Amino acid sequence: MEGEAGGGKSTLLSAFLGSLSDAAVLEVSGDEAETLLSYGIIDQLQPGTFTEPGTDPMAAGARLLDLLDRRQAGGQVVVLAIDDLQWADRPSSRALLFALRRLRADKVLAVVSTRVGGLADPGWARFLSGDSRVTRIRLRGLSAGDLTELASALGLGVLSRRGASRLAAHTEGNALYCRALLDEIGIAGLSAATDRGLPAPRDLSAVILARVASLPASAQSFLAAASVLGQHAPMPAIASVAGLPDARGEVDAAVAAGLLTEGAPAPELTFTHPLYRAAIYADLSPTSRRELHGRAAETVAGRARLAHRAAASLGPDEALAGELEASALATVATGDLGAAAWALEQAAALSQSAPERERRLLDAAVILLNAADTTAAARVLASCQDSSARRDAVTGLLGVFTGSPNAEARLLAAWQAHDPETEGQIGARAATSLTNWMVMSGRPEAALSWADRAVGGTVPGSTLRAMARTAQAYAFAAAGRSPEGLATLGFLPVSGNEVPISETDALIMRGMLEVFVDDLPGAIADLGVATARLGTGLPSSYPGPCLAHLSEAHFRRGDWDAALTHAQLATALAQDTDRPLDLARAHARAAQVLACRGQWPAAQAHVNAARAAAERLPLVYAVATTATAAAALAHARGDLAGVLRATEPVRATGLVGAGGRPGIFNWRAIEADALIGLGRLDDAEAMLDELQAAIPPPGLASAALALARGRGNLAVARGNALQAEAAFTRAHQIEPDVPMPFEHARLSLDDGRRLAAAQDRPAAVAQLEKAHRLFSDLGADPYLQACAAELAALEVTAATSSPAELLGLSRAELAVSRLVATGLTNREVASELYVSVKTVEYHLRNSYIKLDITSRRALAALLR
Repeated sequence: MEGEAGGGKSTLLSAFLGSLSDAAVLEVSGDEAETLLSYGIIDQLQPGTFTEPGTDPMAAGARLLDLLDRRQAGGQVVVLAIDDLQWADRPSSRALLFALRRLRADKVLAVVSTRVGGLADPGWARFLSGDSRVTRIRLRGLSAGDLTELASALGLGVLSRRGASRLAAHTEGNALYCRALLDEIGIAGLSAATDRGLPAPRDLSAVILARVASLPASAQSFLAAASVLGQHAPMPAIASVAGLPDARGEVDAAVAAGLLTEGAPAPELTFTHPLYRAAIYADLSPTSRRELHGRAAETVAGRARLAHRAAASLGPDEALAGELEASALATVATGDLGAAAWALEQAAALSQSAPERERRLLDAAVILLNAADTTAAARVLASCQDSSARRDAVTGLLGVFTGSPNAEARLLAAWQAHDPETEGQIGARAATSLTNWMVMSGRPEAALSWADRAVGGTVPGSTLRAMARTAQAYAFAAAGRSPEGLATLGFLPVSGNEVPISETDALIMRGMLEVFVDDLPGAIADLGVATARLGTGLPSSYPGPCLAHLSEAHFRRGDWDAALTHAQLATALAQDTDRPLDLARAHARAAQVLACRGQWPAAQAHVNAARAAAERLPLVYAVATTATAAAALAHARGDLAGVLRATEPVRATGLVGAGGRPGIFNWRAIEADALIGLGRLDDAEAMLDELQAAIPPPGLASAALALARGRGNLAVARGNALQAEAAFTRAHQIEPDVPMPFEHARLSLDDGRRLAAAQDRPAAVAQLEKAHRLFSDLGADPYLQACAAELAALEVTAATSSPAELLGLSRAELAVSRLVATGLTNREVASELYVSVKTVEYHLRNSYIKLDITSRRALAALLR
């Protein structure tokens, strides 16, 4: 539900929940005063629990899924009601979104209320606008007829049509404003025939303040103290701030006036509506407000005490600014980056000197970027006033993440303006960011040049040196020199588990480069360690690339279920962080799995999403990422012309060397297959020559295999049997060095076709049956069907269909069943697939019915 403040969202939600007779209700609400309280919303769902700041939202979201599973155990529908989501703390917001995206077969209804425009988070915006499970209700203003009914229901009498029309026009139908004016002016005043307008502007604040003014002075003081402490606070704390020894009478007065309500724990008091609290707080004089915050600082502890002290400050206070900064640094160590950035912003506001203010603001922006909160980082940077090399460097880094066309200019300005003697770190950071930008934009030699400057400007053993080396490794890979990139990361321990936490970004980069050089076991090991660390809340500059490349490693290795799971996680993360290249990568990874499995509508949706992201960041890496997925989809569909349309945008960049680097972007072999299939043999030969020239001097087995297979297919098309046999023989010799089942299957399919055409039936059947078995294991249905057709032409019946088809299971049911068959519990399967236990139970129950079995042992026997 979306509506303006006071539009009746909370009332409607309360009425709905009150109408439920047989449902398990989980009800929570956001609080404007607690937007920096990490997991405040999540912890409301389980009273008495406390989620540590810095906990990864995915982990918290997984625990929420577990809670929803347990609440469904009795067969009831679970209703999760979240009021005022716009005030949810960011970690809770991301955890909630993570959980909601994964509710598929659950008996759960989530009802969320928020102000119009209140959800700036890109992840929520996309979820609400693009998920078919979401229904959006926009609460409009009350009509004149509605107001007539309201007045009658309140027992105020009959409101005339004229009076109702005047009230609706004056308030735009805002329910809270209308209710307040009905109380204040009454039926007679609203219905009177007069040329005078209604009180102007008789807004809610005036009405609430009038109600406050009618209370005894001590009750007014009590409400003022409560407004300073936040939306809700314990009664003793409010009384202490108000300076009242016994506030029972004041509580009764405030509750009777409808301004406060008593919570379930008796001492807890809450404002009836956040706007009531806001009106009272805004009416305080600056002197009273500071005085009350000063008293509040004496009643609370920790971060809240610092916040009240900051609010009580008369102006610049370097000592307090220093405490806030120290608190921020300590908070960073716990992983609660949002709270740390807030403390630095407060410290900046209290700084005595402009340079200190700017420094603290820029520190806050860097922390927000490390937390992947680009929106907040942009806001903080916009509040900076002084031009400096560091501001350009941080703004440029933001631009690298968001794809700003000004990113390069800002980074170059930072480099040119920095003083190497006193601002060496600034120069190194700018050079590191420029390295990554040059890689993304397809200029690897320039990237290597900037990497040299970045490394040269850092101290060995420092965090900045590790960052520079990580970017340098990426530049080497972009230049086709991945082994040198891996050597650059030689400072890392061999085992990913032994890599220091501070060097996790370097570990992620090593995993990425291992994907590029066909070391898939090494990549899965390193990226798996990094992913586990991300799951504990560890900040990283490369969370999206980590998950996307882990998906790619699993895809190439043949574990397509894991590939799809990690691609979906990467997509969710990229939507939350709103980084275009990460978003294009994540959607592309999901698309290629779905395409090769024949789930074409879903694959096309991901390709479209990848293209949309690439349009926001029209650099060659984003373009090539999208082209690779689009080409895979077109090839799986048999749309050969579509393959060429998919790859054309990469060629149009003029940067095919970077955008078609074997090991990173593997679309060239698909393009060659399409050209051969279309009869454009000379173009195919030129394409294959281009691929051969692109293979790096140390060699790359997967690219060499694709090249040999392509040359074999080209020779077959030209009728040159000897060249074809030599090429396929060469491909089979390379095959053991390529740990990629899909590539093995494609080689056997193409070679089987060649042998069948040459009338060598036994050899053809052997190759086609091998291909069929591999495609079946992968679930590559389009290719499986093509293979079955070739075998049928040789009068051989394929041994099996795909596992899913053979057993009559859906893909989801097969994925669950396979994991259950390994001995995992339902909860462990849910954790592995990032779904709820209820979803696992749903798919497992369907599997049992379809297979006519009743036990996990029988399931394991069937899947052996």
